[in-house]
Amino acid sequence: MKCKGLLLFLALCLVSLCSRAQQSSMSANAGLGPGNSFTLFITFQDPMPNIQGVVCSFQLQGEAKPGQAEFVKQLGCAGAPVKTDATHYQVKVGEIPGDIAEGAYKLMYINVSVDGEAVHSYSGANLPSLEPVVVKNPKHLEFSPIKKLETKP
Repeated sequence: MKCKGLLLFLALCLVSLCSRAQQSSMSANAGLGPGNSFTLFITFQDPMPNIQGVVCSFQLQGEAKPGQAEFVKQLGCAGAPVKTDATHYQVKVGEIPGDIAEGAYKLMYINVSVDGEAVHSYSGANLPSLEPVVVKNPKHLEFSPIKKLETKP
């Protein structure tokens, strides 16, 4: 009987570890790069009327790495979301451009348009917390200073 209990415990631990491994591999927080995209899942507290569009913005947190100061520092989504039920929607974010600054991108706002007439913005305290999306990009670009300028008649 003791052996069966121990086997059951080990089996549950193994299932738990496998489940965590699958969840972490599906997270956008694992490090995306140029050419990738990810899905933002939105759950409303109550059923929503006819949502026609969603616009969102993720902004780079902090300064860009050296050699990436002129790179893109935001990600976004725009368009019609996919409705999975009365309170659950999803929208694609990306494609992440090749000239994006590496770092953590925080969701700053979500704008939701309903029936093509009204738009509501969720930001600050109206926006549930979400872990920043980590973007990796080894590219860098250094601009040389301009040494001299002149004009001639």
